Amino acid sequence: MSGFAAFMALGGDPADAKARTQAMLAAMQQRGAHGRTVLAAGGVALGQTAPDDAGSGGPWQRRAGGPILSGTVRLDNAADLRARLGLSDVPDGVVVLAAYDRWGLDLPQHLDGDFALVLWDPAAGRLLGLRDRFGVRPFLFRATPQAVAAASDAGALLAAFPASTPPLDEIWIAEFLSGQPSSASRTIHRGVSRLEPAHMLLVGNGRIETRRYWELNPEPKSMADPPEALLEELDRAVLVRMQNGPVGAMLSGGLDSSTLSVLASRHSAAPLPTISMKFDRYPEIDECEWIAKVHAVGRFRPIWIDVDTLDGGIDELLAEQGTPFFAPNLPTSRSLYRAAAEAGLRGLIDGHGGDEVISFGLSRLAELAGEGQWRALWSATRAASALGGDPRRDIFLRSVVQGARSRWLRAAARRLSRAEIDRTAWRRAVHADLVARTDLVDRVRKAAATPPPGATVDMRQHIGLLTAPRFATALEILDRAAACRNVVPLYPFLDRRVVEHCVAQPCPAKFHDGMARALLRDATRGVLPEAVRLRIGKSDFTAHVRARLLAGRDGDLARLLGTDPGPVAEYADLGTIREGASRLQTGEADAGALQEIIRVLVLDRWLRRTPSPADARLDQRTPA
Repeated sequence: MSGFAAFMALGGDPADAKARTQAMLAAMQQRGAHGRTVLAAGGVALGQTAPDDAGSGGPWQRRAGGPILSGTVRLDNAADLRARLGLSDVPDGVVVLAAYDRWGLDLPQHLDGDFALVLWDPAAGRLLGLRDRFGVRPFLFRATPQAVAAASDAGALLAAFPASTPPLDEIWIAEFLSGQPSSASRTIHRGVSRLEPAHMLLVGNGRIETRRYWELNPEPKSMADPPEALLEELDRAVLVRMQNGPVGAMLSGGLDSSTLSVLASRHSAAPLPTISMKFDRYPEIDECEWIAKVHAVGRFRPIWIDVDTLDGGIDELLAEQGTPFFAPNLPTSRSLYRAAAEAGLRGLIDGHGGDEVISFGLSRLAELAGEGQWRALWSATRAASALGGDPRRDIFLRSVVQGARSRWLRAAARRLSRAEIDRTAWRRAVHADLVARTDLVDRVRKAAATPPPGATVDMRQHIGLLTAPRFATALEILDRAAACRNVVPLYPFLDRRVVEHCVAQPCPAKFHDGMARALLRDATRGVLPEAVRLRIGKSDFTAHVRARLLAGRDGDLARLLGTDPGPVAEYADLGTIREGASRLQTGEADAGALQEIIRVLVLDRWLRRTPSPADARLDQRTPA
């Protein structure tokens, strides 16, 4: 998978732009060893990496002296745009340039797909950056008084300004350790920013600004669409992502991956390659039984990976990611991408995002409490408990607190549940001094998304899942892992039309008859084996992650908790980490402690291996 880079000089020597861009490309070797740079007039250079020297990638330019574009671009509506714009079979990057010629800054309104791109318009003296609606492809930038640089990876931006390494952002560190990111633009480096999903970056006429170009806010439906409507949208989303093959699919045996694999197999001329994990040593999480049921209803070429072959120690993962990250199952994903590359696949259909897009529909529980349907509510807690593992009683009481119309009932449920809820648990791994000096609690509280006008309670929660900062961050992690294998992750559930369809459905359509994720279960009747379609629970991979951690695969826990805690002690509450580690070592299944320890280990290792300026004091400013 390629990467892009752009450098625009605002002062100093304009001819320096090409050298800076080439340095950025060199810093993204994992995205392709070959690079091409175009120097434009006015101190602007655009570049792109590629896995080979065939020269079919960007930067693109339709005509001499016209706009230049670089980026990672995959359009869902490329065929429609070619027809509207009178184009032949040209690359998607050229389609974007033609669309810009037609619509100017209204360009993003006409693009559907996965993209992160920069476009230089010499006539307008304007640099335009765009990131897709859900953040499938990463886009980072850094702005100084002398220049603006943009790239696929943060490491490229550091290479663009080698004389001024930015200090650390303590706010980002506090939010990372707590698992509560409040901003989709912050990174661990002050001044290195993400372009948020559904945003554009505009640089020109002495101004630098970011602007939202789209918002997820479909008109709510009072009556549910027929189930086949969702199946049709998903089938279209799968088909359009198979156009740049060869393509395979991840198949785990869960509802999402099984649906996409069966649909993709119907469009594949040959048996569809499916890549699946085997957990022979962990039979409690092995999915082979469910995968076999899916294999029986389609035309597939199974490719199996044993969990014991997973690669990727913490140093290797950090070198690949370039920043602290939280992704306990990343070694699994990397092995799937590796297997896809070895099988000669260019793209891999992935069910990632299905949970958030389809929605578990748990808002319906609060609605049942509001309607006084107590028997139905208690029955519904069974499915909710199977999904998250929380006791049914706790789920019932929370639903009453959230939805009951009687304030007396809400108060009684709150009293019964209060003793069991630790409202400070989310920040217990963060050093108390860091919590105070970053105003972490207030920052997280204020970060709650403002609901769009007219949205129902269920829609607000549904939209919140899809627009939370951690959603795009997870996609960035997967993008970097896949890029190293030159594999493109393809996410049919993140098709705009699929997302808008699901969000707009009424709450009772998302959870009914004790069945969570009812939208997809209803849509796949007759498509999936009934055992897979009606499967309630999901495999919990915590046991495998815990085993890796205690075996030392994910960092040196003993050294961290010993006499040399290192620089991470300034940020993390190591007393809490010691207590959590003790519980895990004695066999307790404490998922919260496991997550806290992994975050601290990753940050610790990154701090030890990454030089940073001495001035890392708190900066409350919003990043550029």
